Amino acid sequence: MNKFIQPLRKCILFKDLSDDEIDGLLSKIKFTLYEKCMNCINCKTCILALEGEDCTSIGIVLQGNVEIQKHYPNGKIVSLSSLNEGKIFGEAIVFSSHHKYPATIVTMRNSKIMHISREDIIYMCSVNSQVLKNFMELLSSKILNLNKKVTELSLETLRQKIIFYLLQLYKEQKTLKLMLPISKKSLAEYLGVQRPSLSRELINMKNEGLINVEKDLVEILDIETLQDYINIY
Repeated sequence: MNKFIQPLRKCILFKDLSDDEIDGLLSKIKFTLYEKCMNCINCKTCILALEGEDCTSIGIVLQGNVEIQKHYPNGKIVSLSSLNEGKIFGEAIVFSSHHKYPATIVTMRNSKIMHISREDIIYMCSVNSQVLKNFMELLSSKILNLNKKVTELSLETLRQKIIFYLLQLYKEQKTLKLMLPISKKSLAEYLGVQRPSLSRELINMKNEGLINVEKDLVEILDIETLQDYINIY
C-alpha cells in the first residue's frame, strides 16, 4: 500500500490525513488500478473512457498525465484540461443521475490511475469526517470552476479570453511571473482558437507593454490595464 501514499498526499480527497490514515482507508476499500500499456512502444496515448460511457468511480492520477478531451465528428480534438499526479476526475458526475462522461478521458504513456467506486467513496466519507470535508470542498471548487467557465464564455474577444486566463493564473500562482501549466497549442485549443491567432495576439500584447512572453513564462507588466480590459476584478 505504501507505494501509493506519496501521490495520494497530493490529492485533495486525502488532504490533512496522516500516512497511516490514508493507508488504513486503502486497506478497507477495493480500489482498482489502471496502468497504461507499459509494453506498447508505438502508442503515446490510450483512451481510458469515451464520452457518453458510464462513470461509476472517481479516478486519481498516481503517475503520469491524463487529458480531458472533446472529440468532434470532423476529427477535431480539443484538450479541455490536463491532470497530473494527485488530480481527480469524475468527482462531479459519479453521483449524478446522469452519470455519463461528458468528454473523453485519455491517459499518457506510463500513466497510472487509481479508481475508487462510488460505494467506497461513501464508505470513506462515512468513517472519516476529514474525507467528507475534503470531498465537499472538491465539489465546491468544481462549482466555482463552472462559474468561471460561464464567465469565459461571455467574453467576446480573444484578448479578453487570454487576459482572463492569465489573471486566473495570477490568483493561483500569486506572482506576476506566470508559468503556463499547459503548452501554447493546448492553450489555443482551450480558448477555441488557432495556434497562430493566439501567438499573434500574445505578440501584440507584448508590443503594447502589457506582458512579456518567454517560452512557457508570461510576465504581467501592467496588471491594472489587464483588469480594465475585462472589468471583473
